[in-house]
Amino acid sequence: MVRKNDPARRTMPFDEWPQLDGHAWERATTKGDVFDESGRGASWADQTKTTNIQHYGRWLGYLAYIGELSVDGSPADRVTKVAVDRYYKHLIALGTTAPRTRLSMLVGLKETIRAMAPERNWRWLQDMCNHVQRNAAPSREKQQRVRSSIEIYEAALQGLAESPANLTKLAHLIDYRDHLMLALLAARPLRKKNFALLNLDRHVVRRDAKWLITIQGDEIKNGQAVEFWIPDDLVVWFERYLTEIRPLFPGAESSTQLWLTKDGPAIGSQFLYWRITKLTKRLLGATINPHLLRDCAATTLAMESADLALTAPALLGHRHASTTARYYVQARNLDASRKINNIMDAVKTQLETVE
Repeated sequence: MVRKNDPARRTMPFDEWPQLDGHAWERATTKGDVFDESGRGASWADQTKTTNIQHYGRWLGYLAYIGELSVDGSPADRVTKVAVDRYYKHLIALGTTAPRTRLSMLVGLKETIRAMAPERNWRWLQDMCNHVQRNAAPSREKQQRVRSSIEIYEAALQGLAESPANLTKLAHLIDYRDHLMLALLAARPLRKKNFALLNLDRHVVRRDAKWLITIQGDEIKNGQAVEFWIPDDLVVWFERYLTEIRPLFPGAESSTQLWLTKDGPAIGSQFLYWRITKLTKRLLGATINPHLLRDCAATTLAMESADLALTAPALLGHRHASTTARYYVQARNLDASRKINNIMDAVKTQLETVE
């Protein structure tokens, strides 16, 4: 059994970083003025900074574990091909991190040290990340879990339509909220943290008979602002939630959070993960988490047409189409597998007829 505070897995908190590393981080993430140039990580979103602190802290924790963390050592001098290769093999040997998680740790280290020491050539580290990415198979086969966003959306709408006329029990309120969240996520797949923390004062705007969700770039992971209309056929259910359902949740009067729980305002994305996976399992027989709904949306667009596939980056809030390109390939793979299955079924039917 792994010890609770296993030093082999420890992430060093920022306040324990060596002084040189702390200063390098501050320089990398500080915005400059007319006289001083901004650091390479100055434009990172808060969540990106938090994630990179964790990944770099894991690297420092590893160095401390093997006794090679010198407080006087240059952060850049520590990051060598040999050291990073040993670090990655160490992560593999631990046996509890999925391939994609190990890749994220390596990419986090790369991005952080590039920002801390931009004068160095880190091409070898980028190449290492690319190599790991090509060989890092998903921990669970994603293609088998991707479903049509249309199917998911319609199942959620059906649940809303079947909700009782008078909702008084807390369980009924929660069920209505969950169906509404799933429908909105299926149609407009925001990142789970942004979706969970939607605020009525900052993010939800009514314009005539329509509702607009708008989120500023400084609240988004990649700094890309997001705006989208709530689908017309969902507006009636959304307004019922605002006027009838939400006010009955504990803490509704004192909170401006859109999504409320039995304990008050939603405080993070974990509650969203559990509620959505539980509901999709019940409605669709498949566990689909909020992040996978983004895959479902992009894949659904790509399977409809190449033109619609081009809209996927805007839907997902990606800066670059290359980030979304893999969904088109995934959609083509899914389509090809279905066609092969149809052919096999037809052959099987013919053979049965001959017999």
